[in-house]
Amino acid sequence: MNFRRIAFTFTALWCCLAMLTGCWDRKEMDELAFVTASGLDLSESGEMVTSLQVALPIGLPTPVQSKGKKSFVVLTKEGKNGIDTLNKEQQQLSRSIDLGHRRVIVIGESLGRHGLNQVLDTLLRSPESRYNSYIVTAYETTAKEVLSTPYLLEEIPAVGINNIMQSDFTLAVRTDEFLDALATYGKSPVTAGIRVTKDGTGNPTFTLDTIAAYRDNKLVGFLSGDEQKAFRLFRENIQALSWVVQFDTPKPEYKGTVSLSILKVKTNIHTRMIEEKPEITVHLTVTGRISANDTELDMAKSEVHDRLERTFEDELKKAMENAVSISQQKFKSDIFGFGRQVHIDHPYAWKNLKEQWDAMYPTIPVEVNIDVRIERFGRTQAAGHLIKE
Repeated sequence: MNFRRIAFTFTALWCCLAMLTGCWDRKEMDELAFVTASGLDLSESGEMVTSLQVALPIGLPTPVQSKGKKSFVVLTKEGKNGIDTLNKEQQQLSRSIDLGHRRVIVIGESLGRHGLNQVLDTLLRSPESRYNSYIVTAYETTAKEVLSTPYLLEEIPAVGINNIMQSDFTLAVRTDEFLDALATYGKSPVTAGIRVTKDGTGNPTFTLDTIAAYRDNKLVGFLSGDEQKAFRLFRENIQALSWVVQFDTPKPEYKGTVSLSILKVKTNIHTRMIEEKPEITVHLTVTGRISANDTELDMAKSEVHDRLERTFEDELKKAMENAVSISQQKFKSDIFGFGRQVHIDHPYAWKNLKEQWDAMYPTIPVEVNIDVRIERFGRTQAAGHLIKE
């Protein structure tokens, strides 16, 4: 009995000691180099170029205390693949590279048009790659230049990009969504497009005002202007989204324009099979408020209100039809995900369509219907500059 008790006690103590060994693989913060963003480019020789935006631990003052100190550094190396370049970048750093806090991945335009095969393997295989990082595509520039561009409102530019994405001020796509679209029939991947520009004082900055469209794993083009806004409207991504129409004849005193800020949107996609070929109808119900009235018209009048709704419906429908046409005829890429809706509505027919969907998509009839409802006029219904009698 005593032997059993001793053996049990010894086993219990051994188990407790095994659970109290501590963090054997721990690393202190002063041993890590925190990567806030990474960029992927293609060199002229066809090799991978990666750039890491690393936060500087001694350069994180408050904006008032900054006094010109840089809060980040960008490291760039060229190699055969992402892991090869990462190892070369590690040789430049006295601290271990940590990708756990990476918020943004920037794909250079040249690499995107060449294809993302090398990138996909790194994103899927590496255990350090987080699927909640945002993906953006550089427009008319390189990922390195984007990461090297300072941002006035944040000490670290990646924080600014991340905040814009989180606030839905542009199309926000995370890594898992991007990879899911690549691996799915009937929907092509998209990302926000980022370009380097200048602010009002001539200093370099960046803006995210385009949408990058992919076919399979290659970048095929960008949506901009009203077509970019129409796609965001379709995706119900409406933060800071507004529309301006020419509603009245321009005069010396007035431009004749009216602005509509989008409050709500509901997208419905209906599909039907006609002779074994799908036809698609897109219906958008848009609710908005008048945010600017540069006419001499009084919006309180019902005839003006009704005509204004019809005008916005025509403009939004035109922009949406143009965006669909570009995706079909220029990109030949189903960025709207119509194929996925066909799969849901007609699963048996989809078995025969999915393999040929990419080739069939440019010929699919798509009808667009827009219903605009103006529910608010702001603090005044008449134009602010109208003289009251």
